[in-house]
Amino acid sequence: EEILKSLTPGQQVIKIVKDELVELMGSNNSKLEVSSKPPSIIMMCGLQGAGKTSFCGKLAQFLTKQGKKPMLVACDIYRPAAITQLKVVGKSVNVPVFEKGNQKPAKTAKEAVEEALYKGYDTVIIDTAGRLHIDEQLMGELAEVKATVNPTEILLVVDSMTGQDAVTVAQTFNEQLDVSGVVL
Repeated sequence: EEILKSLTPGQQVIKIVKDELVELMGSNNSKLEVSSKPPSIIMMCGLQGAGKTSFCGKLAQFLTKQGKKPMLVACDIYRPAAITQLKVVGKSVNVPVFEKGNQKPAKTAKEAVEEALYKGYDTVIIDTAGRLHIDEQLMGELAEVKATVNPTEILLVVDSMTGQDAVTVAQTFNEQLDVSGVVL
């Protein structure tokens, strides 16, 4: 009671919002699924500019600190300099990047998994091109990557400032890909 009296109204609002978010999102932290037979394949998807490439690097660094041996895969063949950006991100976290230029993303992903098996990488993180959830051709491309490599996890990366449209985006991606997690 003494602590509650010492809080400002602003601090009380922040506490209420935090408590509601914890209740909505769940109080338990979820762990990434790990494949029983390496490599575990994590596929990123989301809208353009949501932060997929940056998150790939952060996730690779996180996994490296846990003793994993990740490899990044460049499957964004549409955005200028996307492959270069992933290489820069990979270099900054000391994780190799597999790329095949403008080759079809599903073929690149398949070859990356084969390379990971050959070189002993236990986690493959696939960075896909950002797309509008209403673009059927590009959504089909994601479905093709999924069918080709059968990812252990499919993570939807969403800009937390997107607002209510994030629900529509998440529903559409989930209907197409059966998303296993969301990164805000």
